[in-house]
Amino acid sequence: MDPTTTPPSRFYVKDYSEKFGAVEYVVFSSVLVASAGIGVYYGWIGRKKAQTNDEFLTAGKSMPILPVALSLICSFVSAITILGNPPEVYYYGTQYLLIATGFIPITLALAYIYVPVFFRLQLTSAYEYFELRFNRANRMVMSVISVIYLILLMSVWVYAPSLALSQVAGINTYLSTGLTFVVCIFYSSLGGLKAVLWTDALQATLMLVSLAAVVGKGITDVGGIGEVWDIAERNNRVEFFNFDPDPRVRHSFWTGTVGGYLIYAATQSQIQRYLSVPTLQKARLTLFINMIGLILIIVLCFLAGLVIYAKYHMCDPIKTNAVETSDQLLPLFVMETLGDYPGLPGIFVAGITGASLSSVSSALNALSAIITEDYVKKWRPNYKDAQLARISKIVSVVGGILSFAFVFVAELMGDIFPIALTMVGMFLGPTLGLFTLGMVFPWANAWGSLAGLISGIVLVLTISAGSIIDSDSIPDQKLPVSTEGCPFYNETDHIIYPKADVFSSTSWKDAEYSPWVKIISLAPTWYPGLGQLSTIFFGLIFSMVFLRFQNVKPVKREYLNTSILRLYEWGLPSYWIKGWVEPLELNLKENAVESDNNIRV
Repeated sequence: MDPTTTPPSRFYVKDYSEKFGAVEYVVFSSVLVASAGIGVYYGWIGRKKAQTNDEFLTAGKSMPILPVALSLICSFVSAITILGNPPEVYYYGTQYLLIATGFIPITLALAYIYVPVFFRLQLTSAYEYFELRFNRANRMVMSVISVIYLILLMSVWVYAPSLALSQVAGINTYLSTGLTFVVCIFYSSLGGLKAVLWTDALQATLMLVSLAAVVGKGITDVGGIGEVWDIAERNNRVEFFNFDPDPRVRHSFWTGTVGGYLIYAATQSQIQRYLSVPTLQKARLTLFINMIGLILIIVLCFLAGLVIYAKYHMCDPIKTNAVETSDQLLPLFVMETLGDYPGLPGIFVAGITGASLSSVSSALNALSAIITEDYVKKWRPNYKDAQLARISKIVSVVGGILSFAFVFVAELMGDIFPIALTMVGMFLGPTLGLFTLGMVFPWANAWGSLAGLISGIVLVLTISAGSIIDSDSIPDQKLPVSTEGCPFYNETDHIIYPKADVFSSTSWKDAEYSPWVKIISLAPTWYPGLGQLSTIFFGLIFSMVFLRFQNVKPVKREYLNTSILRLYEWGLPSYWIKGWVEPLELNLKENAVESDNNIRV
């Protein structure tokens, strides 16, 4: 039958849920059991003495490098990362890969600017730094924002991948989210950070193995990496050096290198990991291993996106309604590619589940540290260490239950991936911006920095929320996809194949947009960077304004980065430095400042 004369009535869509059978559930369950087992070991069996609060929240500052480095990977990579990044390559091309280059400068910045200060002060709650450097108001605002952020984002971290897997593999959403939270609450509250770090190591390995298996099998099925690349090149998806400075461009050289640099941040969960090793040198080494792991994850997501495009470039699953959203492309690809191999889909689902477990367990441990250190210790300074340890465990349980309750709110949000991007950008960028104000700019003062933080959050929230609410007005930069090779059911239920789709090649830049639409069209990669830079910019401006209304004391040297302070002392007038920083002699009498290279617990 000629498809040009008889239009098809509907696309032919397969059901893959039956391929997720008993073997897959065994593999999936094994990950949950192994994670819970690690919690049991470090909570009961492997504990030689009563677990102190310091051991619960910082693993006794005696962890080996490798599990901490793998755990750092997990603190950055969530299931949303694994499901959401391959479609970026599928729809926008290879420019996405440049994000990996941004991890190099941010790792150097963390290793030599931020981590030395954290390590010198040895703070269990990262936000205690803001009280020492600025005032209690900065600490409380930052910790309140962090608590809200963690509780809300945990629900998104679990619900989004569970929904994607449910619609493709047939796994019950409430069952998977409920099991994830139960297991996370169990081993996080029982074994503390040590259990979290070792389970993260297991889950990071599982993520890498599952992604590598998917990519390797996909490349083989398509006909080799050369064929995968040729298909992308023939369809104008290969591009690496787009130097367009327009911040609306979703992926360019600048969004990859500069935006990729600014997307990383120093959060409570990450800082706890830096301080879980005994020396600064080991902390730096964990960062460099983490950098290699993050680059490897990005490369695997990049290859997964290319392979998915090579498979579906003639039959887009979104247009055919095979899946509803782009985050389901990778699960669909896995079920079609690995579905006939018992156990392999289970490994993939276990990898996604492991990513969710690691994100939630890290957040629960960070939540315990924030609540215990920022609030309980302030309200009950006479509590003994054993009491604080019990409270930390209770906070972990209650925080997990609250976050699970918000899963039912997330269910009403529709497409929650843009909301996750908004939350990450609104929090990560301003957080690192406030740390930067404290450690790098000695003339930044308390109220000016707080005003800068609030300005940065409001700015990112306005732009990102506007992009969600007015999403139909934002230019669509997706590259064309086709349904030329898709099977259809016609009216008599015979499968037919239509002719090629015809696409418009009009550039999105040729259209006219209002100033408001131009603003909210900012590429999401820039959200954390915008939050960070605006917090620093407004923080410095407001610091100069508030300088006229408050008596600012010189900053203690241990609150600043030593190397940057030396640059100031070398290049700026000495009377400026005396107004900003405590004299070295006074500082040494009160609290000797060690060289960054010799800091040790």
